[in-house]
Amino acid sequence: MGLITEILLLLSYLVADVGVGWLVAWVFGRMFSVSLTRRQMWWIASSWTVLGVIGILIFRW
Repeated sequence: MGLITEILLLLSYLVADVGVGWLVAWVFGRMFSVSLTRRQMWWIASSWTVLGVIGILIFRW
C-alpha cells in the first residue's frame, strides 16, 4: 500500500475515533448525570483517540 493511502486511512480513522470518543463522553455524562464542559468532553475524546491510535501503531509495525 502506498504511503499516501496509509496516511489517508489513518486520518480517516482518527476522525472516526474522535467522533466515537465524543459519543463516549456524552454517554458518560448522561449515565452519571453530570454536566461535562466542552473542554472535559474534548479531553475524554482525545484520550479515547490516543488509546485507539496506540493500538493501531503498535500492531502496524
